[in-house]
Amino acid sequence: MNDSQDPVFLSTLRVGADRFAVLHPKVTRDADGARVLRSVLMKPESETYVEQLRRCLERLARS
Repeated sequence: MNDSQDPVFLSTLRVGADRFAVLHPKVTRDADGARVLRSVLMKPESETYVEQLRRCLERLARS
């Protein structure tokens, strides 16, 4: 969001491991919880932005 050239707006939700396991029993537990990211692309023409958003999120996660 702070990048003036390519801002990313996400909602985040922190979920404890016990609650996450109830909702997703096939996922192997390896942490005390999970952070869920959500981005909403409202317009059909935004579909072309999905790959760019994925790359941006990976870059942000590495930094």
